[in-house]
Amino acid sequence: MTVQVHGGEGRELQVFVTLEGEEPWTVSQRGVDDLESRSKEWIRLGIQRLFQKSYQLTPSPWGTLTGVRPTKLAHSLYDDGMSWPQISRTLQELYGLNPEKTELLLDIAQGQRVFFHPSPNDPIGIYLGIPFCPTRCSYCSFAAYPLTTHGHLFRDFLAGLKREIKAIGALIHELDLQVESVYLGGGTPTTLMGSDLQEILDLLREQVFTAATVEFTVEAGRPETLSLETLQILKDTGVERISINPQTMHDETLQAIGREHTVADVHRAFWAARRVGIPIINMDIILGLPGEELGHVEHTLQEIARLGPDNLTVHSLSLKRAARLSKEALNIAHGQGEAMVHMARDVAFDLGMKPYYLYRQRQILGGLENIGYALPQLSSIYNVQMMEERQTIIALGGGGITKLVAPDLSLVRQANPKCPAGYSQQIKEGLSEKVEQIRRHFTAGK
Repeated sequence: MTVQVHGGEGRELQVFVTLEGEEPWTVSQRGVDDLESRSKEWIRLGIQRLFQKSYQLTPSPWGTLTGVRPTKLAHSLYDDGMSWPQISRTLQELYGLNPEKTELLLDIAQGQRVFFHPSPNDPIGIYLGIPFCPTRCSYCSFAAYPLTTHGHLFRDFLAGLKREIKAIGALIHELDLQVESVYLGGGTPTTLMGSDLQEILDLLREQVFTAATVEFTVEAGRPETLSLETLQILKDTGVERISINPQTMHDETLQAIGREHTVADVHRAFWAARRVGIPIINMDIILGLPGEELGHVEHTLQEIARLGPDNLTVHSLSLKRAARLSKEALNIAHGQGEAMVHMARDVAFDLGMKPYYLYRQRQILGGLENIGYALPQLSSIYNVQMMEERQTIIALGGGGITKLVAPDLSLVRQANPKCPAGYSQQIKEGLSEKVEQIRRHFTAGK
């Protein structure tokens, strides 16, 4: 393969990409401000197009974009002064997105602009990670340690978590920070039960909630953890949004992927949450689970539609190194992936939802994406801010990653250990250093 780039007078750019045995791919463009950056993008597109033609590869619907957050590109182009129609053309012509993905990306990006604030540090978000689960799902790569094997670490973890909440709470009040959203993830936060759950939720409200706090989410996830007592505690402490995540509505698949609950448990937990009065319920499903084809997904979506959640998050299966499930399982449904995504989209639209956030992962089914859908005015603020990285988010607990966002939108990441034992040790030895780094971020230039 050979590549030639010519930057002529008048900011004219010419790119030639040649692969032996194929007609060369060429492009010419005038009025280019940044010849180096633009030439790199054209070269990437040219190489991709030639390889697709030479080896009969299915074109990626996302063109040359391989990152987790494609919406960030659309926002960046808009901030640089491009109109939405100009961004649409750029995404298709320079980055090779197909028209459907371009429309989806711009629809989501335009809807997200209302969530952005003039400063990434006023207000901020809070994330709290509980790295325990009833069992570990075979596809999981998150901080999720089964209580059966790691339950002996629970008490020390909880003690460290309380220390961290109090330390960060003191810093929030010292610096007079405003907190917009509070999100409990994991793992499964509702592995905390009874007085333990009550104490953590009360401590969060006391320490990190401010006058600006408008969203309180608990990623309940596993329906078998949602007893009436737990749901009542969530409701009474002001939790407005929970997730009840079936992933599939087929008992055989649930058993195969290592989840201990049944489809009946999903229905029980959902209607119990409705009766208790949790305002917003999200449900997650995964497309492309082992052994599942279009008919399975259709049944799952029909069951979800009968329940009528307020949010629906549709994941395309992605297997990372930390997952137990073999990557060969990912190939089962590649040919049907697009059809599954379309089916899920149609059901979400029929429920009155719109897509509001999107992200992609490596090794993802069919080169597709994960999409969050929501009813009008019920989008998760935290999900948007976390994904677009337009807001500082301070993360507590196991596996949490603090993102300190500067005014120019550059990031400094600060990770807590995933392992409960490692987390407890770091809280003992390094909490003051973490607090000081966060303090420096907010006081820089003052």
